[in-house]
Amino acid sequence: MSVLYPRLLGDTAKRLHQEYQQVPIAELSSQHALRHPAAVFAATGGRRVTEEELQRLRDDVLEIAGRAGFPKEGRRQDRVMFDLEIAQLLHQRCGLVAGEAAVRSIWAFIALVLLPDVSYWRYPRPPGDRVLGTDITRHVWGRLWWRAHLLALPQRFEPYRLLDTFGEAAFDQIFARRRSIGGSRVLIRTLADIWPSIDRSGAPERDVLVDVLKRLSRWGAVVDFEALDQNELRRQVQDAADEAVAVLRAQSQIAGPRHADA
Repeated sequence: MSVLYPRLLGDTAKRLHQEYQQVPIAELSSQHALRHPAAVFAATGGRRVTEEELQRLRDDVLEIAGRAGFPKEGRRQDRVMFDLEIAQLLHQRCGLVAGEAAVRSIWAFIALVLLPDVSYWRYPRPPGDRVLGTDITRHVWGRLWWRAHLLALPQRFEPYRLLDTFGEAAFDQIFARRRSIGGSRVLIRTLADIWPSIDRSGAPERDVLVDVLKRLSRWGAVVDFEALDQNELRRQVQDAADEAVAVLRAQSQIAGPRHADA
């Protein structure tokens, strides 16, 4: 059974975002709340989250943020580690199923009501999609839950060991293709497991990843990745990576002589 979270209605979310962009982080800490008059719950589908659970979630997030330098700016690497810890925390603690986690107004409530201070610390003066939930792939909290959900392994020992395989920009490339391949957890987990061992031969990592994702998307039209056994799936992903690297290497070699001639 899923845990149901408050959903912050759109006009209220936009108003709060406009207001909070001008408020210092220290003052935003006093603006947080466990409920909001404009927030509603889904009528069915699970049990409602309690205020005690929301408070515990906020306390745990604040503890992790404090280690990353909150409320000061902190270092970039500290924020990377913050994202990884928060992704695991949200996925373990929130009790969401994927259908509920796809509701954008839930993440708006968490960003603007429960955690406004940490939201605007993580992304100072953010564009709307970072807090409103208009695009979950960019939302300060929603993107992290989905990152953990897609990469979590079905095992008791180190289920989140793949979380740091891809950086934020790289994972954005994967999640942006969620309708073609990003919705297949087994495919994304296999890609993440294989990725560190791929010999890119000097090809830019981002270019290789984009090419691999394009190939997997095309193959997905005729291949049911979910139906493949683990060995065959790994072979398919490895083949896509090998072909991508070969093509990029050939393009680089062609571009080199042309550049020299010019």
